[in-house]
Amino acid sequence: MPALLLLIDDHTLFRTGLRLIVQEHPGVGSIAEAGTVTEACALAPMDVDLVLLDILMPGMSGLDGLLPLRKAFPRARIVLVSASVAPDAMREARMRGADGFLPKSASGDDILAAISLALSGVACFPTDSPIGSAAAIPSTATPMLTARQIDVLRLLCMGKSNKLIARDLGLSENTVRVHVTAIFTQLGVNSRSTALLRAQGLGLVDLPPSSLTA
Repeated sequence: MPALLLLIDDHTLFRTGLRLIVQEHPGVGSIAEAGTVTEACALAPMDVDLVLLDILMPGMSGLDGLLPLRKAFPRARIVLVSASVAPDAMREARMRGADGFLPKSASGDDILAAISLALSGVACFPTDSPIGSAAAIPSTATPMLTARQIDVLRLLCMGKSNKLIARDLGLSENTVRVHVTAIFTQLGVNSRSTALLRAQGLGLVDLPPSSLTA
């Protein structure tokens, strides 16, 4: 079922720009907006799946808003969005139970990848390098890939290009790129060859030797 996102930011222009990006995510359905935490909580009992929450707002800040938002939307994942990637701010976000931390300077692909991680139940915080890229917190746990991501991964491991994967699965190339980014992030790799090795090692794909890429 497509996810319901809630964007909370006091700057209408930023919300509009963010909305244009997140609506491209294949897993996103409806998008609601609010200018403050109080305004957002008034939308309950809306069944929100993911909240993108500005950390600095007039009145109640994003950090202080985590608790009331948890009460209003108990099953929602909450990712803080900030103009700063200061370690103290990220540390505070983790301590207060945020599910992720996304810099406002992040690229569209990074934002879409962070959404994929959050909707999959994986924490997403910036890595030390490069600053501003969304990535899962390092973990030895088995990656949580959706059924569609497994489909993309299998074709990727067969050496197919994004264009061919899109054709085979009836998806757009942009959607395939989003899935590939999310797959790479969850597997902790940055190339197709290492993704293949990692996927085989985890038993995520089972391909005949003749179909594997070199």
